[in-house]
Amino acid sequence: MAHPETPPPSPISLVSTDVDQLKHHGLLRQLINAQVTEELLDADALEPEAMKLAMQGYRKRNSLASAEQLQKHCRRFGYSQKDLQWQAGLQERIRRTSARRFEAKAELHYLTRKEQFDQVTYSQLSAPNQFLAQELFLRINEGEASFGELAAQLRKSGNEKGQGRFGPTPLAKVPAALAKQLRSCSTGTLLEPIQVQTSWLIVRLEQFQPTQFDAAMQQRMCTELFQQEVAGIVDERIAALINANGNEPT
Repeated sequence: MAHPETPPPSPISLVSTDVDQLKHHGLLRQLINAQVTEELLDADALEPEAMKLAMQGYRKRNSLASAEQLQKHCRRFGYSQKDLQWQAGLQERIRRTSARRFEAKAELHYLTRKEQFDQVTYSQLSAPNQFLAQELFLRINEGEASFGELAAQLRKSGNEKGQGRFGPTPLAKVPAALAKQLRSCSTGTLLEPIQVQTSWLIVRLEQFQPTQFDAAMQQRMCTELFQQEVAGIVDERIAALINANGNEPT
């Protein structure tokens, strides 16, 4: 749903040849995205101290330690002093605008995505069949061998992938069947062999790191919601431009 402050989508002032060139070079979306972002930003300029900090951050991100490096950077991109200040202050202005616009919605957005942020560290062995997996599970469970020893044996036998310690990694990147069990067990739990695609996995949870909805996460969610709004408007404007120029893709 569009925010009530969102400007109505309308084609930007570009002639057909401009649109064709921007599309050809893959720059049309980039340009419109930048323009929509500028339209949505709060009009208030950064205070002198905030601008100073923003410039310091910009120079650090771009490795511009000396005045000479900064001048060369501006010449390379054709920046005027005004352009440079705009680029330097952009991240902070997005941060402020997104916080004001989406602070009330940030926590709900976080809760819908929480599982993508929680992280796990786990030890794993990967066996080609259930019988070997069960044997490996019993050897670990009974203290006959460690994960490291069995992982080394599996690698020597040609089973190199999937052995060892993994993480911290987002739970969202763990196979769904395994992630479900890791989320519900306690640290140190050795899971029964579980099939993931063509392999059988023996896994022990070493650490579960849930994320918290702290100030940093709140800002991250606000920024993400802002970017989603921008992307939606950009989609509408590109469609309008394509229709106006009569070159809808086939």
